[in-house]
Amino acid sequence: MMRNHDAVAEHYDHLDHFYRQLWGEHVHHGLWSDPTFSQSQAVRELVHQVARDAHIDEGTRVCDIGCGYGAPARLWAEGYGAQVTGYTVSETQAAFAQQQPVEGPAPEYRLQDFLENDLPDASVDAAVAIESLTHIRTPSRVFTEVERILRPGGRFVACVWMASPSASRWSRRFLLTPIRKEGRLSALPTAPQLHRWATRAGLTVDR
Repeated sequence: MMRNHDAVAEHYDHLDHFYRQLWGEHVHHGLWSDPTFSQSQAVRELVHQVARDAHIDEGTRVCDIGCGYGAPARLWAEGYGAQVTGYTVSETQAAFAQQQPVEGPAPEYRLQDFLENDLPDASVDAAVAIESLTHIRTPSRVFTEVERILRPGGRFVACVWMASPSASRWSRRFLLTPIRKEGRLSALPTAPQLHRWATRAGLTVDR
């Protein structure tokens, strides 16, 4: 049986051309704080909102969990002066990210499962996971690992696909389960589950 991160890597490597053609380098949904935004503007707005919530600034040490093609990492380096270490399990994504020029501190891209990282304790100021948390085989462990690598007062920002706590059997069978299988997602947690995982790991939930 294929391990979850191997299935995720195969998925993104196999569909690389289509993802970049249809989604661009960010491969994220957008934040339409302005309804006139184009798709690309909304995606950049999402990445900027994550930076604001994570308090990313000059010299901020950021861990990007599931960095994809590195577009957010480059934006944070160029626009904020952040020092970013990104993790992806896709060889194609890592190779593409490493080839891209950046104006600012060059991000470091690691072809590695985040749960097997070797970052020292309390070594980063911010950790972010944009639509990547549920690609990881045990999402709850991400919170534990984030708590370990964050310095005191550091912040974790996650943008997560979630399921309703009251999803019907029909919804689970014909909507949620197909989405999980097609997207290689280990789970579609609910908001209360995410809250429990965070607090059990020793994090304080801001919002």
